Amino acid sequence: MSAISVRSLTKYYGRTRGIENIDLDVEKGEIFGFIGPNGAGKSTTIRLLMQLIFPTSGTMRVLGEEIRGDNPRLRRRIGYLPGEVSYYSDLTGRQLLTFIAGAYGLEGLGRIEEYSERLSLDLSKTVKSYSLGNRKKLALVHALMHDPELLILDEPTTGLDPLMQAVFFDMIKERRDAGATVFLSTHVLSEVDKVCDRVAIIRNGSLVSVSKVSEVPGRDHRRIEVTFKEPGNLIERFDLARIDPDVVYEAGVHRFKVSGEINDALRALAEHPVSDLIVRLPSLEELFMEFYKDDNAAETNGR
Repeated sequence: MSAISVRSLTKYYGRTRGIENIDLDVEKGEIFGFIGPNGAGKSTTIRLLMQLIFPTSGTMRVLGEEIRGDNPRLRRRIGYLPGEVSYYSDLTGRQLLTFIAGAYGLEGLGRIEEYSERLSLDLSKTVKSYSLGNRKKLALVHALMHDPELLILDEPTTGLDPLMQAVFFDMIKERRDAGATVFLSTHVLSEVDKVCDRVAIIRNGSLVSVSKVSEVPGRDHRRIEVTFKEPGNLIERFDLARIDPDVVYEAGVHRFKVSGEINDALRALAEHPVSDLIVRLPSLEELFMEFYKDDNAAETNGR
């Protein structure tokens, strides 16, 4: 059974489209990445799943329950981290989390202390004294402390330094390994690459790709970077466009993209003296930037 299942999910704000006709299944026990630029519809989708807003049309099932209006009981089974967090600031971190734990019916502070210690969060300080990063840590402990079946996380690493980002991703992998499901919206695409089982790409309010991270469209287009012993731009002289019509030359390096087998490309390059050669698969971030390149160009040309 899916942890999240939506069909034809649509949300309009007046005449402005938030998302339209989203069909999506997130399986139980997976870390699911949800990526797209600002304004693509990520936060709208998350707010719909959390019953903070309601759809124009379509259906949603979360943890086996169809969402029809407010459902506090279902929300208790979910750990939610919004993109922007705000808490009553005169309490200490411990006082605030203890109060919230009471709402979940939790006894003791075991998970609160454990997660706070791992994130290096001082619970004895008041919330108003916390930096942006510490407020985000507080929100992460809040989302995790009741061992939810489903985590819905909107930009969870904003404000965290690289060390704390690594700790956080270890924590959500542990939750996944314990059987929980993680729905993760983030701009840290290198981490999506590492921790997510599958990823969806949303563009202008519509889903355009849902796949395993290893099978994102364009993932098989290898990158070749070659430096020839002879200096300068050799694209025309060596007829390098026959390997890739979009070959580029930058700072002494010729860069190609090759789909499928690369033997023909390597044989063509071997016709000329080579001083350095790198062959690699593209990162998710590179694919994402290329995917939205046409949108950015259209926006620039339209100004």
